[in-house]
Amino acid sequence: MRESSPLVGGLSGVKLVRGTLKDEAISIVRRALMAGEMEPGKIYSANSLAVQLGVSNSPVREAMMALSAKGLLEVVPNRGFRVVEMTVQDQLEVYDLRLLIEVRSIGRLAELSFAEPDARRLRDLAQATVTKADPHNMLEFLESDQHFHLSLIEMLHNSRLLAIIENLRDQSRINDTYRLLEHGRLQHSAAEHGSILEAILASDRLRAERLMTEHLDYSKP
Repeated sequence: MRESSPLVGGLSGVKLVRGTLKDEAISIVRRALMAGEMEPGKIYSANSLAVQLGVSNSPVREAMMALSAKGLLEVVPNRGFRVVEMTVQDQLEVYDLRLLIEVRSIGRLAELSFAEPDARRLRDLAQATVTKADPHNMLEFLESDQHFHLSLIEMLHNSRLLAIIENLRDQSRINDTYRLLEHGRLQHSAAEHGSILEAILASDRLRAERLMTEHLDYSKP
């Protein structure tokens, strides 16, 4: 059994200063997962992270338990938490669910009418992903990408749907953050956001769903 490991890199010196301690800890640990700072196979201690953040153990443990419930971490009894290792079958299941749920949701958006301020805000978010498509700062791109996609889903006003899609997107990234780089598709993927959005705003459901299906192709194992 491996020894318990502290979180590394960009988490050094981070302090919880806003929101609830649990929610902020969830955000920090999630970012570490997306950035690849937490490695599969290593065991991470809630107590070690709490010391790094300068808070009590309880909210950090609650945060890591919440991420375990989302399938991003797994509990190692009496040791701590380990990053879930996504098998090819796991990745395929997540991909299939995203096709069933996320693509259909994008199609439903094309049946809505968007006020100009909303359309402008979404165009700005799409452009932000293009601006942040920097292979040297993948975490910023991934956060911007997530913000764009979840902002689209928020327009359906279904909090359960939003939570499901957010979780599926996170599960698709924890062990494979840099696949876009490997495929040389980072800038291309960012540019696709504008095309998807314009199909939605043009009320072209079939095109929006086709473009979203193609957009997810990189995540197919």
